[in-house]
Amino acid sequence: MSEDIVFENPTRAAPKDPDLSPAIIESIERSIGERVTCRRICGTKYRCNWWSPQTTSEYDNPRMSGLLVTTHVVVKSRFISVVRNEHGLIISNAEGISSRLLDRAGGRP
Repeated sequence: MSEDIVFENPTRAAPKDPDLSPAIIESIERSIGERVTCRRICGTKYRCNWWSPQTTSEYDNPRMSGLLVTTHVVVKSRFISVVRNEHGLIISNAEGISSRLLDRAGGRP
């Protein structure tokens, strides 16, 4: 008995909520000299870190800053919830982020 088995080309559906990380980075407030990184955790939840240049006052030789690997430190970190509407991004503090959600998404608390 011969049956033809037909496999359809499996394609991934577009995510229900697009990743807004680049738009968040462009629009979120920051101080002069700060850099912001943003990573999607799950759905509309994101983690943003504000990075600032590390002070050279604690270096044993402040003139050697070019040889250091770590030149910025995280000065602020927030979990946010973000959605986009016709007026732009709506950013609010994320509530209910648990370590279980972060573990499933591959993030760290």
